[in-house]
Amino acid sequence: MSNSALSSRSFVIYLIGSTVSLHGLWIYRVALGWFTWELTGSEFWVGLIAFTQFAPAVLFGPLFGVLADRFERRKASLLINFLSAVNMAVLGALAWFNNVDIVVLVAQSLIQGSLDGAHTPVRMTLVPSLVNKEQLQSAIATSSISFNVSRFVGPAIAGFIIATAGVSVAFIVNGLSYLAIVAAVMVVELRPSPMRLKKGGSVWADMLEGVRYAATHETIRALLITVAVVAVFGRGVLELMPAFAAGVYERGAAGLATLTAALGIGAIATGLVLSRSTAWLNSQVIRRAAVSAGILIAVLGSNSAFWVAVPLVVSLGVILSLCGVGSQILIQTSVEEEVRGRVSSLWGMIAFGGTAFGSLIVGSLASAFGLQATVMVTGLLCAAIAMLATARR
Repeated sequence: MSNSALSSRSFVIYLIGSTVSLHGLWIYRVALGWFTWELTGSEFWVGLIAFTQFAPAVLFGPLFGVLADRFERRKASLLINFLSAVNMAVLGALAWFNNVDIVVLVAQSLIQGSLDGAHTPVRMTLVPSLVNKEQLQSAIATSSISFNVSRFVGPAIAGFIIATAGVSVAFIVNGLSYLAIVAAVMVVELRPSPMRLKKGGSVWADMLEGVRYAATHETIRALLITVAVVAVFGRGVLELMPAFAAGVYERGAAGLATLTAALGIGAIATGLVLSRSTAWLNSQVIRRAAVSAGILIAVLGSNSAFWVAVPLVVSLGVILSLCGVGSQILIQTSVEEEVRGRVSSLWGMIAFGGTAFGSLIVGSLASAFGLQATVMVTGLLCAAIAMLATARR
């Protein structure tokens, strides 16, 4: 049997449904931010709305992981995505009839953020059930390509919908996109999985069991630490690309679009490589990639030329995607099926929470000490911490 996940009919069906849903997600994020600005004209509320989209996954990640291990994953995915479709239909209808104020929008965003956060470990545990062990690495890498393509196509579609039909239609389109993954999950064939956790057991005990498993598993522990370093000191810096485009390179929105595209090109390239072969991939490669990311970030901080920044950002896209997707591949191929949901939720909590925390810290320090100096120090810290971990290993 081929090691390519694309040879699996069930995975291809799921990938199509997931890709449609991902495009809807990016349409929603763009429309949500724009709608918030239309309602308030406030940077504070725009930032708060962005926070509500990710806060539930960070705050309740381990709980979502327990639920993913307790319940049958097909049913969990169907329920969460159906509720997401309903929530978007409600928000779209409210926006259509102009019955939305900022309080309602925050509440709706929190609901959707909670649903998306709950689905993250379910999604990460569902993919391994669609393919055999030899195809798993290809499946994760191919899914990353789908994500990185949607992050560029989705916002473009969002801009067209908002300009021609309004944000209410954009919300409804996102709701319809959830039905694509509902349809896919209904028809795919899933490999048998071990018995779920007993529903009568202690949720707290199950959460601690997942944390202990990750902490005592040498490979998973090392990978999660590396992911944390890269998220805080690497991806956190990239959240400040608008400041680089406008404040350092003086290229405005066009410069930001170029840098964002450069980052995506690098990420897609990594996904293509990983989808073909991962025989060379191990935790030491991930650590060395983290060191390289830190060096590239330090160079980015010291650079003031836009033409130099573009290839630097492409390289960062390659390296950071290797850290993110590569760590997922290694964790998913190392973890026991019984704790897959809980370990996956830890990865998501660290990756997303670390990025949010890093962008907050780097942004605060940059306002006090200057953007480029702060980014240089941040990159050097990333390289030094990752290098220390590699040396100790």
